[in-house]
Amino acid sequence: MFYKHWKKIALAIATFFWNGCNNNSSSSDVKNACSFKGGACPDYGIDFYFCENPEDYQSPDKEEKCTFIPRDPCVDYYECEDGTSCNKNEDETTMRCFDVQGNEITEDEFNTKYYIENRD
Repeated sequence: MFYKHWKKIALAIATFFWNGCNNNSSSSDVKNACSFKGGACPDYGIDFYFCENPEDYQSPDKEEKCTFIPRDPCVDYYECEDGTSCNKNEDETTMRCFDVQGNEITEDEFNTKYYIENRD
């Protein structure tokens, strides 16, 4: 009798041990690393005022007579193991990330699937 059902018994034992190895984590629990790849700042990265009348540059009420033009922020770039790329402006707290196909990844999705490696 044992000989007739040895395949079923072997399968049952293998299944029992296989299930015992399960640590209740799925592949979706594994996060991809994103690492800092550098930063870029505009060539002429200074704030300035534009005044139509040159005398207004020295005026105490320059803020009212001239137009303030802020410089573009510096941007940090990150690359992730799965090809996702991210950037973060210096004056912002969140990163903007895009997958390989160019689809934007939400902050919640980023926090679920990715982590930032230390810059050390």
